[in-house]
Amino acid sequence: MKILNFGSCNIDYVYSLEHIVNVGETETTHKLEVFPGGKGLNQSIAIAKAGVKVYHAGCVGYDGGMLTDILQCNGVDITYLKMVDAKNGHAVIQVSSKGENSIFLYPGSNEMITKDHIDAVLENFDKGDLLILQNEINDVDYIVKKAYETGMCIILNSSPFNEKICKVNFDMLSYLVINEVELIGISGCSEPEEGLVYLKNHYPSLKIIITLGENGSVLFDGTQEFWQPAYKVNVVDTTSAGDAFLGYFVAELSKGKEYSQILKIASAASAITVSRKGAAPSIPNKDELMSLFDGLKESKSNSQSQTLYEQIDSYIKQNIKTANLEELSQVLGYSAVYTGRIVNKLMGENFTKVVIAKRCKTAAYMLSNTNCSVHDIISTVGYENESFFRKNFKQKYGKTPLEYRKARN
Repeated sequence: MKILNFGSCNIDYVYSLEHIVNVGETETTHKLEVFPGGKGLNQSIAIAKAGVKVYHAGCVGYDGGMLTDILQCNGVDITYLKMVDAKNGHAVIQVSSKGENSIFLYPGSNEMITKDHIDAVLENFDKGDLLILQNEINDVDYIVKKAYETGMCIILNSSPFNEKICKVNFDMLSYLVINEVELIGISGCSEPEEGLVYLKNHYPSLKIIITLGENGSVLFDGTQEFWQPAYKVNVVDTTSAGDAFLGYFVAELSKGKEYSQILKIASAASAITVSRKGAAPSIPNKDELMSLFDGLKESKSNSQSQTLYEQIDSYIKQNIKTANLEELSQVLGYSAVYTGRIVNKLMGENFTKVVIAKRCKTAAYMLSNTNCSVHDIISTVGYENESFFRKNFKQKYGKTPLEYRKARN
């Protein structure tokens, strides 16, 4: 099995500020640093640092010498990296004192990949080989199509999210790596949970990895969900968090590891990366990661909260018609008053509103995926007063049930 990353190579100009600049605001930076970067380059280096051979394809400009150097120094094969007579792509990155970042990109050489170049590269790969893609290069949809015809396992990182992603045929993908914002953008749903349901329904063979920042990550393999808490570290710079995660995910996947173990290693790599400054240079190698692994602690508060959240969510889904706070308190083993406080804290609303939202969500799913009448759907989710349900549904989705069904179909 060979691994090909067809991706971007950027020069990162990193500006350190007290806070991310707002519209109309001017702020003096504390420091300017220049790093090699780009999601493609970062992910290739992460794969190589994880101890797995990776080929990197794409384009670099006449000013991209530092990029080819760091790829080679880290053991990435650049046989399929093409030099072009143009300015290299670059990123301007603001990093706040809290480690938050804001990024804008100049594509440059990253959008000068030709179809002839794509065809010539993919001729060297076979069925079952892994292909990693991001959305910082041109013709991603064409690369997906050609790789699918070859029978490659295609892993798409949907960042950065823009209209180009909508051209990609998701039915051709094996894995989609996505964050909450991108999930909402791709699905058109107002909430991440609805977005996941949308992807499950429309692309049943697609494996989905959702990165949740400090709340960890979730992998859905078509039948089962695997959740991994984040590790607690002192956050310095989150720029390459997702790239380190994906690089190690791919490396461990290529070794045939179990998903639960893959997520642990990938999350640890991401945690170590965000505790350091810079993009590619902040990603740990495998020996370093393993030496630090035992010292990393999962965020227990997040883990406990996630467990309670999942128990509450599961209870309501399984008892959508009859869900009540008294019964839930017995399931959790707390008093009804304390259970109500837990629901409010974790869900952001009181129990009654959470149940209404879940019932509306179930109804929305049935409207999109079944031929059941509106009357039957309302009865299924536990309402005798149809007008009350219709009012709640319209408040949540901005449409009546019939209008929603027509829009989805």
